[in-house]
Amino acid sequence: MSDGNKSLSALRDRIDGIDSAIHDLLMKRAAIAAEVRDSKASGPSAGPVWRPAREAQVLRRLVERHDGPFPRGTLVQLWREIMSAMVRLQGEFAVAVFANDENRWCRDMARDHFGAETPLSQFSTARAVLTAVQDGSATVGVLPVPEDSEELPWWPALAGMSGARPLVCGRLPFGPSSAGAGDSALCVANIEPADSGDDRSLVAFRTRPKISRARLNSAIAAAGIKPLRLIGSGPSADDISLFLAELDGFAAADDARLARLAHPDNGVAESVIFLGAYAAPFDAHDLSYRGDGR
Repeated sequence: MSDGNKSLSALRDRIDGIDSAIHDLLMKRAAIAAEVRDSKASGPSAGPVWRPAREAQVLRRLVERHDGPFPRGTLVQLWREIMSAMVRLQGEFAVAVFANDENRWCRDMARDHFGAETPLSQFSTARAVLTAVQDGSATVGVLPVPEDSEELPWWPALAGMSGARPLVCGRLPFGPSSAGAGDSALCVANIEPADSGDDRSLVAFRTRPKISRARLNSAIAAAGIKPLRLIGSGPSADDISLFLAELDGFAAADDARLARLAHPDNGVAESVIFLGAYAAPFDAHDLSYRGDGR
């Protein structure tokens, strides 16, 4: 055997050893996930099996420490599949997606994000997705990101739900996606959103009398929150206008800044309805190879 063939054989042996080490670590990680499941089952509160803010923190840490030419986008895809498998080991997990004849990319995005083995059900209406999440038949619902041009937006239905309302807690794609290039989706679940360190919040404002978007944007900024996007659904029969605001940063349901906007004396809204928050996804720069060893 030539020296070249010996060297190639030695490199392949090293690769086999690395593959075995990766496999060993995956099995250890799965065993820990099973321990987490057992700990939750025996503890005072089971808690959610899916923690999107925690997943975002894990992925950001890995991307930040990443070195060498292995693509960051592929790293994120690999870990998304791993984390989805670990979530399924901790308890029942199913996804409901909005998918009609005109929109199949929510389904494809959900499959990319939550993994090939995650149970996924399709619904032809957004309301059916919200109901499936609210009644517990689905853990997560996936719906299109609201746009200003929609004739029948789904977010007013979420704002008007009675009882325990599902909340927005994720945005897809979090990393690269082969589905619906340029499109995005939101995830809703029966969990309280958590602060991941880099977040966007969603709030619905009921206003009367009707106010302009410029005035509402100014009031939000004056309360100490940066408004990123404002969508209106138009006045209802009782002259109530409903606006959806996407805000920079994390704002919980009891945020004093939001309460100020609905103050009976000097607020601009009749009521403020917290719809959730999500970890800001990676952008192209975050996942690009920088050519400097990082």
